[in-house]
Amino acid sequence: RVYDAVNQIQDVRGQLSGLKRRLPENASAKNIVSSADDLEKKLVAVRDGILNLDISANEDSLAYPPQLDAKLAFLAMDAGSADSAPTEAEQRQLERLKRQSGELLAKWEDLQRRDLAAFQKMAAEGSLSTVMVPPAGRAAEEPVAAH
Repeated sequence: RVYDAVNQIQDVRGQLSGLKRRLPENASAKNIVSSADDLEKKLVAVRDGILNLDISANEDSLAYPPQLDAKLAFLAMDAGSADSAPTEAEQRQLERLKRQSGELLAKWEDLQRRDLAAFQKMAAEGSLSTVMVPPAGRAAEEPVAAH
């Protein structure tokens, strides 16, 4: 679910970028552009809590902090490499990561309900096409992640 959220966020960001490029450079478009920029910042904040796009190679994690996706992957590798059941510490860490995942997904859902809906309303009032969140699994032509 977290990767679906990231792909949806990236798709919405692409739509916002395209919308901003198509807008005329006049005073009436400035409000839409400003709102799109504000929405973009909120989208990136949620996405960056899930994964760090600066990490593209193993050594990058030395310079950039791993986020939720990497922590889940590390935990899965650690627990999967053992000859016994996951330790109590691993189970506690999994519960923390599940909670963190739920919080981030809730932020994304809230962002869709409030901020994106408000932006869509503003765009519609300006006779602009709206920005939509694609269904999970169908977001973005180039998915960000599916580790």
